[in-house]
Amino acid sequence: METKKYTQFGTFSVVIMLPLFLLFTGLLIKSALTNSPDLYIHIFLALTFLVCLLIFYKLTIIVDKTNVSFKLGIGWVRKSYKISDVKSCKPVTNSAFHGIGIRMLPNGWMYNVTGLKAIELQFRNKKSVVRIGTNRPKEISELIHSMIGSGTIANDSAERQTKKWVNPLWIILVLLVLGLVFIPNYSETKVNVGSNDFKIKGVYGLTIPYSEIEHVDTISTMPKISLRTNGYAFGKTLIGNFKLADDSHVKLFVKREYAPYVMISSKGRVTIYINFKDKQRTIDLYNNLTNKK
Repeated sequence: METKKYTQFGTFSVVIMLPLFLLFTGLLIKSALTNSPDLYIHIFLALTFLVCLLIFYKLTIIVDKTNVSFKLGIGWVRKSYKISDVKSCKPVTNSAFHGIGIRMLPNGWMYNVTGLKAIELQFRNKKSVVRIGTNRPKEISELIHSMIGSGTIANDSAERQTKKWVNPLWIILVLLVLGLVFIPNYSETKVNVGSNDFKIKGVYGLTIPYSEIEHVDTISTMPKISLRTNGYAFGKTLIGNFKLADDSHVKLFVKREYAPYVMISSKGRVTIYINFKDKQRTIDLYNNLTNKK
């Protein structure tokens, strides 16, 4: 028989991964030009999303007289099964929970790049199944059934009961990831200048009694940063623990390119640098801390 090929473009995968690849590629170029300490992180992320794109931008199912096989993207991930080993093939609808990618199912494996439709292969010599995503599940199932000599294609009751809309869980998950990446970049550090101590709020926040503050000053240029040890660095925002070029450790709550910066040195703590986009807020913080010392 003539070899049949069925290719589905990974719309969902590309829509998610291409913007992220372009984003981190842009940040990589910027990091290389500015000698940013995040260069290697951006290299890793750009390469990660490039590899994901090359794997999940399409899925091709191939049926010939002896085998049914498939390959993801450019073919780094591929599988082949003998027609003689296939017991049945039926069109199914994947759960939105299992969604996209290479996933382990309770009774086998799933390979998918977009949508919820797939074919499910059951085998004569093993209990596990294989689900392969496709936008032409009925056509492929009929072809395979005609080759293995089975009767009519079994209906999947679970498929009939599955809703056709995408589970909101995926939308929430995508929005959560994007929020974790972008929100800190646009939000300002929250501080509280109390009567006895100075508080910086948030994940990397801390409280410093005024009695422990040894020196407060303003600087117009941030020292050169060599490494992020435990923190957030995206765009112009640096929050958390970093190491400077002189190997000293600091804690940053800064928006780069919005000078001045307040430098706070205290007993038994790393030096803190903090500022705001609004220059006057930074100056007001410096004056308040100076008056409290």
